[in-house]
Amino acid sequence: MAPDSTLTPRLAAASDDWAGLDSAQWLGAALDLVPDDVERPWAWVAPNGGPAVLGWGETARFGASGAGPVASAWRRFRDWARGHWNGADDPTAPGAQGPVALGSFPFDPSEAGSFVVPGVTLTRAAAGAPTRIIAADGAPEPSPRGRGRRARPRLTISAAPGAERAWVRAVDALRAVLADPERVEEKVVLARAVDARADRPLDQTGVLDRLARRFTGCWVYADDGLVGATPELLVDVHEGVFRCRILAGTRKPGWARELLTDPKEQHEHALAVASVTAHLERAGLSEPRLRGPYLLELPNVAHLATDITARVGPGRSAADVADVLYPTAAICGTPRVEAFARIMTVEHLDRGRFSGPVGWMGADGSGQWGLALRCAQFSPGSRRARLFAGAGILPDSRAELEWDETDSKMAPMRRALAHG
Repeated sequence: MAPDSTLTPRLAAASDDWAGLDSAQWLGAALDLVPDDVERPWAWVAPNGGPAVLGWGETARFGASGAGPVASAWRRFRDWARGHWNGADDPTAPGAQGPVALGSFPFDPSEAGSFVVPGVTLTRAAAGAPTRIIAADGAPEPSPRGRGRRARPRLTISAAPGAERAWVRAVDALRAVLADPERVEEKVVLARAVDARADRPLDQTGVLDRLARRFTGCWVYADDGLVGATPELLVDVHEGVFRCRILAGTRKPGWARELLTDPKEQHEHALAVASVTAHLERAGLSEPRLRGPYLLELPNVAHLATDITARVGPGRSAADVADVLYPTAAICGTPRVEAFARIMTVEHLDRGRFSGPVGWMGADGSGQWGLALRCAQFSPGSRRARLFAGAGILPDSRAELEWDETDSKMAPMRRALAHG
């Protein structure tokens, strides 16, 4: 595997003028180079001109499950990179411009997640930087033809029969548990899903493009058929600095200001922040600085948000930090062990990789990880997709309002699927 491979002259020529593009524009230009026969692209595009990665094909895969799965799979990738990188520098040295792997991991750690090194990868460190092209040794010359306009699919999106009644029962059962003064749990996150079916294959590259253009403040991703735009950043580690964005507390547009005064939403957000700050030291992070809570307003919902920055201890990779901080109260609850156990008994849903870590890593230990939210998991052939959303349940939660909240969170993906 080598950078700027001679196998990709057309890609190199096409990407010469991309340095000044914003994140959504860069992704749109890069997607136009993806061959038409690629069903599942690999992508991670940060907002505000942050790191961007797009790839297709598969050169290597590194799986892991159980305790510390992200770091375990990353170490296998790092060791592989040492033996397969043909660049001038050691790919594992700090700041090295080596190969990139993209990955996602399930909510349930007993299930395996993985990193994948694409056959062809386009990367940009930040807006204004050149686009790097990495191709596997012996990779075939890609034949990009551009994504022509496609007919809209006939789409049906539906929940399972009785889903809303089951949701009300589950929320009421959780409220009873949480209201018990002897309880351990303070918050439990409950998720649900709906299924989309189309009369023709859904275009995952088109879904990516539409999400990036509409949700410019989110991290847009695609990994093994998991496609979404998450507003929540779990881990960003680069040049010794850590940052993350924590979200909890949700309102529909027009009601955002209520978040700043609603005790239930304020308490839910405080729990989410505490679930991260309590683990900073164990993650090897120091000198934390918090900014928030503040209003983060997206096209479909508004959230309370808090940003954290910290210093990263020596030898700590983004994967190591992700394993310590995950799962957060925003997607699991608190305390995390008890909340996870409660979810396993009341949710009755295989989340798969929904709400799990999703992101990318360099062989040098740098990387970004989000929580896999606002997403759909596409089935092979892309005629079906499952959409997920969750809501944090507290003693004073109301089942019908939490149902409406999950509907609002699914709206971006419903729209992205319906338009092609």
